[in-house]
Amino acid sequence: MSLRLLLLFLVALWPLFSQSLKIASWNVENLFDMQRQGTEYEEYIPGRHRWSEAMLRKKLEHTAQVICDLDADVIGLQEIENDQVLARLQRLLARVGCPYPYRAITTGAGRPVHVALLSRVKIARKREIPVTYGGRQRRILEVQLRTDPPLRLFVNHWRSKRGPESERILYAKALRKRLERLPAGTEYLLLGDFNSDWQEYRIMEAKHNDTGGRTGINQVLVTTRNGRMVRYRDLHVASTAFLHYNLWLELPASRRWSHNFFGKKEAIDAILIPPSLANGRSWEYRRGSFGVYRPRYLFGEHGEIRRWEYRHGRHTGRGYSDHLPIYAKLETLAPGMSHARAPKAEAQASKCPKTDIATLQKLRSLENPRCLQGVVVIFKRGRHAVIQQRPDGPAILVYGAAAGLKEGERYDLQIEGFKRYHGMPEITDLEVLKKRGNIETDSFIPPFNPAMMARPADRYRIVRDIRGRYHHRRLIVGGRELRIHFKKRRWIPAEGEKIRIKRAQIGYYKGHSELVVWDRNDFKTVKE
Repeated sequence: MSLRLLLLFLVALWPLFSQSLKIASWNVENLFDMQRQGTEYEEYIPGRHRWSEAMLRKKLEHTAQVICDLDADVIGLQEIENDQVLARLQRLLARVGCPYPYRAITTGAGRPVHVALLSRVKIARKREIPVTYGGRQRRILEVQLRTDPPLRLFVNHWRSKRGPESERILYAKALRKRLERLPAGTEYLLLGDFNSDWQEYRIMEAKHNDTGGRTGINQVLVTTRNGRMVRYRDLHVASTAFLHYNLWLELPASRRWSHNFFGKKEAIDAILIPPSLANGRSWEYRRGSFGVYRPRYLFGEHGEIRRWEYRHGRHTGRGYSDHLPIYAKLETLAPGMSHARAPKAEAQASKCPKTDIATLQKLRSLENPRCLQGVVVIFKRGRHAVIQQRPDGPAILVYGAAAGLKEGERYDLQIEGFKRYHGMPEITDLEVLKKRGNIETDSFIPPFNPAMMARPADRYRIVRDIRGRYHHRRLIVGGRELRIHFKKRRWIPAEGEKIRIKRAQIGYYKGHSELVVWDRNDFKTVKE
């Protein structure tokens, strides 16, 4: 047998031993056709607002470009008007060399947009899950792929945040009711635009909270247990329970976003997996494969998402979507073979060995959770915070993961994520184990002394009462030039301007100490 024939033979046999699927989800932002249905949004009525056949072709081309470059085997789509425009997208993809031979979409009159799916894998069957009977809610799409073993996908597009949380809970309850009717051990994936952040129960706005803090994604679909997020290791411990692991937890908290609404970064798109995709059998989630598709062309010059552009009442033909695609990979082995199970240390990580901030700062990485007791939040700005255990002890930065913390509170914390950024240790993920009440923080925040900049023990501390004159990325204090960094460029004072800083952090960047100003309200210009 020639080498060429041998290679072809091995390729043909490979599916018998291993399979892999890349699954994606993307809200394409209003893909409408040019037929008047009577349910279109005003901006997409044919012949108005420059919504024309030529504009539709541009929208289809831009959508196809992203799908081709993403190169997923199956992609769930949101905001598709109907099967006709989905078929046009499917034909265009085939013409440009990215064929998706199989498609499915929800139906039902009176709904402007639907959820859909394009697949390179045959579809065995399709089902639509009504949220309420007779209501106008978008249905949930259930698709079973013709794979061995079978795999089900549930494509979601829940009520937007124009409505209260109780309306999203309707979707969660309908989905849960269907999931609980599936045979035990069924392998499935939940994906789509849930219009809910991964930690919605922590950050839900008061105007949405008509449920007493209960959320669809966290409490109904059980991505939280006992007030904490379900972690991958929990899928092994509770292998027969109804719960889900939100794959956003694979990324540092600061990178958990796929939608940027006027500067507010949100993770309202999601992929959730049940214990059956982490039990070492059949289909298995490939750890670390979750990601957000972020090619440069999807962003503007200021880092904003290049959504489909509608300006001054007209479509311009520029842009893509106000959401970024997300994706994950599943894999399976042939019958009789098994996946490597989670390391024993991970399965036992719930023991959470106790540590202190000084020990944590010395780590290069964090393989298993560590617990900090009696931590005080001495400073919080947005989703960032600085914590200490004692007034004379070291401080450490919580970057992007402080949404559940309050300044002036004492906690016991379970540290789930840790990294170093240019030498600066940062906590990137955590869970609150216990709240220990309020505490006065004045003793933790000393008046600033320039000598602190040279003392390693004072790095990362919060200091107060700093006066100086700004000059070319430096603050002149008592004749000394100190590096200073403002978290946003627009805050930078004019050259020579005198400023008073109420509170700042002593940071450490590329081997040098610097003052870090986290909030515009933390300083002001003075005339002296």
